[in-house]
Amino acid sequence: MNQEKGESMQAESEIVDRVIRSRHTRKVMLSPDSLSEAAAVWTSEHEQALRTMIEGAAWAPFHRRAHEATHRQGALDSVVPWRFHVLDKPACLALLNHLQMQAESDADPRWARAWQSKIKNMLSACGALVQATWLPDPAETGDEPQLTDNNVEHIAATGAAIQNLLLAAEARGWRSYWSSGGILRDPQVFEYLGIGARESLLGSVFLTPVEAEGVTLIHGGLRDQRGETGSWSRWVQLP
Repeated sequence: MNQEKGESMQAESEIVDRVIRSRHTRKVMLSPDSLSEAAAVWTSEHEQALRTMIEGAAWAPFHRRAHEATHRQGALDSVVPWRFHVLDKPACLALLNHLQMQAESDADPRWARAWQSKIKNMLSACGALVQATWLPDPAETGDEPQLTDNNVEHIAATGAAIQNLLLAAEARGWRSYWSSGGILRDPQVFEYLGIGARESLLGSVFLTPVEAEGVTLIHGGLRDQRGETGSWSRWVQLP
């Protein structure tokens, strides 16, 4: 039994190692003009898979609870220091339409710049978008939150939850892209999506289970620049 268990654990560890090493940034782009072809990409099976992936992301380590008075008084009242705001395909298309309307009707040039960016192409191509936020502790002085030890812990925990999501996507053959967000971190976009004003975006995660015809696939540019293990890690030798 112990030998069988050991062999099973070895096989599982090899699978995990393979998923970690194979995960890489793949930005999927599609012109909004091709949306008729992309509309059928999202299915109930995809939605269920995403729900499972979101649930799995929650098992990231966290060392400090989210601030109770600031972040745990609404429907999302978990002690974890992150929040995932999930948009499926129809919601992504609604957000795409909202951004276009803002670009065409709002005099503020940031909306026009946003519409000319790659955000519209990523929203057109993806199956889902996860707005992953971290929950800053309020500053004691009432100013903007500071990079305290607690907040560093919150950011690290949220990054771990995002990485869980990315690995779960990779294991299912989904394309994934962790974006800094661009216009998606704007307070007006937060309000449109119902995201709390005191939350801070750590990543807009684009997930694509199926590539529609006509998409452009852009791979991450830094994957092969991380260097050999010895260039960023060392074994500590003590007397």
